[in-house]
Amino acid sequence: MTAVRSALPRRIPYSGIWIDNYSLTAVRGGALLAGGTEWHPDGIGSTSRTAGGAAFWDASTETWHSLSALPSPRHDHAAVTLADGRALLIGGRSHQILEMNSTLLWEPGTQDFREGPPLIEARARPVAVTLPDGSVLVLGSEYDDDLERGTRAELLRPGATAWEPAGQTARIFHTGPVCVSGSQVVIAGGRDNGAGFAIVEGVHYAPPLSQTTELWEHERRLWRTSGPLTESRDDAQGITLSDGRILVVGGWDQGRVLPTSEVWDPATGSWSPAGTLASARSSFALTALPGGRAAVSGGLVEGPFAATAAVEIWEPQQRTWSLGKPLAVPRAGHRLVAVDAETFLVVGNHTPSPDAPPETSWELWRPGT
Repeated sequence: MTAVRSALPRRIPYSGIWIDNYSLTAVRGGALLAGGTEWHPDGIGSTSRTAGGAAFWDASTETWHSLSALPSPRHDHAAVTLADGRALLIGGRSHQILEMNSTLLWEPGTQDFREGPPLIEARARPVAVTLPDGSVLVLGSEYDDDLERGTRAELLRPGATAWEPAGQTARIFHTGPVCVSGSQVVIAGGRDNGAGFAIVEGVHYAPPLSQTTELWEHERRLWRTSGPLTESRDDAQGITLSDGRILVVGGWDQGRVLPTSEVWDPATGSWSPAGTLASARSSFALTALPGGRAAVSGGLVEGPFAATAAVEIWEPQQRTWSLGKPLAVPRAGHRLVAVDAETFLVVGNHTPSPDAPPETSWELWRPGT
């Protein structure tokens, strides 16, 4: 393995022009890419279809291996790694099914998928997190026609064959970032209940943004509100840092891209400012680094809203952002998973030339080199 070879963007193994709405999950020995929406040429432009494919990236050889097809193709699903090394795909949708309640288990020994325990609630674009005891908590749904489905959480314990109710959020109907800190699950803002999204005579209407923080207490299966965010944020990114704090970055507020960040301290249960990015951007990836640091990579830069390869690194002591090693190519809407402490697998779309369609490629990014 050489740094030069690893830095080059190369296509992932799939049959379309490009792919989005897939999952990328770190698993033992590499990473698992599953499902998504494939775009295929149709003679005029391109059309999409739900992908039933999956691939395993082998870290030892830096190569992809195509896997058997998913029992049920899906996109806009959640995916987590379980404590026993398996991966779990949760919910999602397909072109025929608006919301799915099915789950899929990936077995690392056979590298095959099988049906897992079905969700209590069907969910498209669910949010799922893994707890310290190995349980999986899921909530949220893009199509919340009963206005409460997304607020009802469910829990899958290690070894369980069925999901169980895990309480209802106090007020957040469209969640902001959902992160785990110790035994607590933290929802950082979102949107309260409202009349939905609409555009009337050029004016955008949406449910009101909320700065409310909600905490889930594992033992009592209860949600409660806590100290608010310092700013209202729509579509922000959030991660748990290696020291247990939670960092939230960016988002939108009334049509403006936010360059600011803030951090939640579990010792105080409160948020405080954490510095400002040099470049306001959306559709970026936020990644936790060793030593309590974090990285914002790629995204659409405010102004031209063109994809960028720029990376900014957050230093926890100074609470400042500074330029880091860039990605090999400009990307937006990409995903990163850790290969080891200093190496990250990057998968996402980039445009090889101004007149070319996007293609999905991969690279290895090392923040310290």
